[in-house]
Amino acid sequence: TLTRGEPVTEQSQVPHSEEPDKAGYRPLPPLIVRVFRRLFLSLRVGLLRVRNPGLRIGTHPLIDFSRVRFDTWPGPIVIGNDCSIHGGDLMGKLYVGDRVRLVRPCRVGGSSKYKVTIGSDTWIAPNCYIVPVTHAYKRRDLTITQQGSIGGDITIGEDCWIGANVVVSPGVTIGKGAVIGANSVVTKDIPEYAIAVGAPAKVIGWRE
Repeated sequence: TLTRGEPVTEQSQVPHSEEPDKAGYRPLPPLIVRVFRRLFLSLRVGLLRVRNPGLRIGTHPLIDFSRVRFDTWPGPIVIGNDCSIHGGDLMGKLYVGDRVRLVRPCRVGGSSKYKVTIGSDTWIAPNCYIVPVTHAYKRRDLTITQQGSIGGDITIGEDCWIGANVVVSPGVTIGKGAVIGANSVVTKDIPEYAIAVGAPAKVIGWRE
């Protein structure tokens, strides 16, 4: 530690708690680091496949394994190449294209009867709920708990942007290039390249 008025020398610039590295340590080459990272990722994916035989993950995934829960009981989960999944619950039957980004905490996936398909290059913001089943409720002579469920396949096209807190209802198709504003509830099909907002979501414009 230097005191006021003490000249600065080459030796005094080294922190007192650190000593020069006499072992000649050198960092691993970047190629070796990349190889170890890929081996570690392959091991994690392999363990997931053992637990979930219906899980298929493409090449170069970016997955936060501590925040993602996979459930392949209803059906397979197929994730394309170069996908980024930062957290959430993913359930089969779920088919995800390439370069798709899912931000936590989303709940996305199908059921034993219905599936969810997400096209390539689509981004899904946090807190989205995309599940193709819901409770039946219209009959008054039965309680809602007695009426079972209804549903339909959900399809989200390529190059879509689904804003935060969006709910996509069963049976809905969102066309290629569509944008859904935050906090929207999508109850009907959205055309290609449309911009839709609201609850229920309505088209307010178009991508140029």
